[in-house]
Order: sequence, then structure tokens, then C-alpha cells
Amino acid sequence: MTFNKMGTLPLPLALHLATYTVIGLFCAFAGGLNLIDPTKIIPNAVIFLGLAGFSWGYVFGILMARKEVLGLGVVASIGYIVAGIWQLGPHWALGALLLAIGVYGLAALALYRRQILEA
Repeated sequence: MTFNKMGTLPLPLALHLATYTVIGLFCAFAGGLNLIDPTKIIPNAVIFLGLAGFSWGYVFGILMARKEVLGLGVVASIGYIVAGIWQLGPHWALGALLLAIGVYGLAALALYRRQILEA
């Protein structure tokens, strides 16, 4: 996927993909730590490792200009918005962060949708 002659991504889209990469790194670390305790494997480790795989797969799909991945990005961003609204009451800082990630993701996908589809 190239957006200009140098073959680089625009900064807002690169920041969006970096966010999902970091989320995947944190989830992979948390999933690995939960694999240590046998009672935490099913409820926690599987969910964290699945979210890490989803995040990295999404980033790889966007970088490879797969058109099918745009729908996954919209669903993931809406999921972050819903989780952010859900957490605004008990944990307002976490809720605000999740809400910001979701809104920024929707904005970045809407802004660069045409370029991703044309690549």
C-alpha cells in the first residue's frame, strides 16, 4: 500500500496502526503471564492472546491493503467506543482512553478509506 511516491503511510493512519500494535503487545504480554497460572488460562489468557492476534492481524491486513480488513477495523473501533462508554462510570480514565482509541480509529478509517481501497 503506497500513498505517495516514497511508499510511506500518512501519519494519522500510521498512529492508528501503532495504537493497535501496542495494544497487541500488551495483550500478548498479559496473555503470556496468565498462562503461568492454570486457573487463569481459559478465562483470561485465551481472551488476551486472541485480542493480540486480532490486533496484529488487523495491522498486517491494513498494511497489505486487504479490503476485507476495513470492516474489522470499524467493528474494533466501535467495540472500543462501547467499552469506553461502559467503563466511564467506574474507571473514568480507562473509559476515556478506550473512547479516544475508538473515535480516532473511526476517524482514521473514514479519512483514508478511499486510499486503502484503491491500493
